[in-house]
Amino acid sequence: MALSKIDKTGRVYIPGDLREALGMSPNEVLEVNVEGERIILERKKSSVAMKGRGLFKLKRRVEDVDVEIREGSLKTVARELREIRRR
Repeated sequence: MALSKIDKTGRVYIPGDLREALGMSPNEVLEVNVEGERIILERKKSSVAMKGRGLFKLKRRVEDVDVEIREGSLKTVARELREIRRR
């Protein structure tokens, strides 16, 4: 068990040995949830939109952009498969 303090800006330090054990790197995104009296930190899956964060100004949530990218990719693959089958 490790103890950590919350600083005046609300940041919580995750001890190095815990970060190392989980293979965490700087700038990794964590999802923060509350369950009763517990704060749960979970690693967020890397996303195409999140990797490009800061490169583009988005007017929507990153998760919504990821869904659009996945759906667009699926449509493209389906279209390509239909073209291959026609040959």
